[in-house]
Amino acid sequence: MTDEKRYLLKVLAILLQYPDDEFILSLEELKEAVEQIPRVEQRERCVNFLDYLGNNSLIRLQEEYTSSFDLNPTTCLNLTYHRWGDARERGRALVDFHQLYEAAGYECATGELPDYLPLVLEYLSLSQNGGHSSFLGQYWEQVETISSGLQEAGSVYAGLLEIVADLFNEMKTNGV
Repeated sequence: MTDEKRYLLKVLAILLQYPDDEFILSLEELKEAVEQIPRVEQRERCVNFLDYLGNNSLIRLQEEYTSSFDLNPTTCLNLTYHRWGDARERGRALVDFHQLYEAAGYECATGELPDYLPLVLEYLSLSQNGGHSSFLGQYWEQVETISSGLQEAGSVYAGLLEIVADLFNEMKTNGV
């Protein structure tokens, strides 16, 4: 995976986090980071998202995040949920994610499940191992589902998920 893709994945992982005071205080740094994204279309989607963040109150941003991801099962950010719902197979898949991280020496510092998309993106941004592509490429349909659901809902997060969906599709197609 190229350094350019790793950088983009890291920025996306940050942008898809739940907005809190610290997140809002880092908006200027995030704008600087976004300006370094080489592809114009990806950069513009991220800039538009940051403009939205800068023009709304924290409570409004938190409401948008919650309605986009927490209250709508179609667009929740847990990848295994889209594949298995609450079936027993989901537990095995969560263990697989955990083992993938553990094998790479990646330690999850959040209270989120290991299939939480921002966490997956952060892992990918740090990983030097190309072997993750075949595993994570299995989840491109789930990322597409989230992206489509956000587009249909007219969510401000739709542009970010389109970028993520394109990246997962590349992993599935090219193994990179």
